[in-house]
Amino acid sequence: MKYSSTPKEILYSILSILPQVSKEFGNKEKYKSLISFLSAKDYYNDYDIPYPTMKEIEAVTGLKSYQLRKQLTEIYDKIFAFDEDFEFEFNKTTMLIHVEYHKNFGAFNCKPLKYLPRIGENISLRFLKAKIGIDFFYVQDIRHSFEENRHTIDLFLKGGLFNSYWYYRKHKAEELNEIHFQDMHKLYDFQIKEKLGL
Repeated sequence: MKYSSTPKEILYSILSILPQVSKEFGNKEKYKSLISFLSAKDYYNDYDIPYPTMKEIEAVTGLKSYQLRKQLTEIYDKIFAFDEDFEFEFNKTTMLIHVEYHKNFGAFNCKPLKYLPRIGENISLRFLKAKIGIDFFYVQDIRHSFEENRHTIDLFLKGGLFNSYWYYRKHKAEELNEIHFQDMHKLYDFQIKEKLGL
């Protein structure tokens, strides 16, 4: 089933990659007033600035409602059309490492690593012992996000040593609804094991 998006959803999606959209469409006369308006404020990153309403964009740009909807849809369709030669460019990579051990949390920024550790790999971070209480961790999860022109890697580390059986059993329990999703984040592993009768 094909998903039908609203102009508002398209607007929010465009704002999440505005530097790339602006580079591609900002100098095209047809889209100039719209891109100029969207670029005037940092709607995406500044939480004190609310997203613009369609009426607000229409009033400032002079576009009629149908023109605004059409331009948003055209821009959005063109960035996904193979015959348009548009290529996304996420040329800035940032990395955020999250650590957790017995509900003690920490996080720090890191320049991108040449080798990205995979789930289950063990890592020693001696400099975290005074903050978290432990210096050996394993990779619990890796998440990637792509926004504006940035690729952000979130690396989630958990204190201790990786246990492949427990990793599998915990996720199986979640899938079979033996434990609730929130239990995975709120409870200690030993509490989850008790719930599962292990």
